[in-house]
Amino acid sequence: MSLVPRPYVHVAGGGKLLGLRGLPARAVCHPLQPALLQCSLGTGRGFCAAASGAAALLALGATSRAAQSNASCAEPPKKIRIYYGDMPFWRAECVRMCLFLGGVEFDDMRDKKRDALKAEGKLTFGATPVMEVDEKMLSQTQAMATYCSKLAGLHPQSDWDAAKVDEAINGCTDVTMTIGKTFSLPAEQKVRARQELITPQGRLTMHLGGLERIITENGSNGHVVGDSITVADLAIWRLIGWLSSGVIDGIPKDYVSSTFPQIAALCAKVNCHPKVQEWKQMHSKFYHK
Repeated sequence: MSLVPRPYVHVAGGGKLLGLRGLPARAVCHPLQPALLQCSLGTGRGFCAAASGAAALLALGATSRAAQSNASCAEPPKKIRIYYGDMPFWRAECVRMCLFLGGVEFDDMRDKKRDALKAEGKLTFGATPVMEVDEKMLSQTQAMATYCSKLAGLHPQSDWDAAKVDEAINGCTDVTMTIGKTFSLPAEQKVRARQELITPQGRLTMHLGGLERIITENGSNGHVVGDSITVADLAIWRLIGWLSSGVIDGIPKDYVSSTFPQIAALCAKVNCHPKVQEWKQMHSKFYHK
């Protein structure tokens, strides 16, 4: 799977940005040589932005009025902070680890209390995790995961693959919401309610079955899309780590591993990633087993 955040090439002398898919990520905003742009068409006025006339027309057509007014050589953020408690819950952990795997520096702010964040106006929707990027706030796991995966070079180039990554992360949210509803139940009802969720017709089984299907449709290769790790793989890995931890009464530790082989295989593959192992060693109090 080719990983390209947002490739743009500055056309020398033209002062415009052309979106050219398929260029390597490091080619962002580098000027093409004039010799590559001029065509021998008799008039000397033509431009070649690709290997064929058809590709050139597609590239030139990509410079829409909106692109001309908004396109720029975006500088990487100078300061990134992730605010969440000192715990490896998937909503924050997949964002942290995505940046870590991509070598993107960030401040891992685990000690800031929610009331203090709220008083400072940092909680757009009243909840964590949130991230601060050059003094601007971003919230919601889906938005943060997508943004960070682009910074880290883990975002799929294909629009379809990118949508499947979003789908999987939203599936993780469905699982979390379904389990979360049981925490408000009286103690004597919690275990029974959760046991119903994990029956073959249960709602949790349905949600996890959706994740299982996505992985299967990708060729059962241990990834949500493509053949390399994405933020969706990280999200599922941590979600299942929580579900299988034994801390949720009524959810057996082997529920996922015995019911969803593709999810189990994905988790095993993510767990073996060298950078994941490095992250686990850095935070061994959560990953000591």
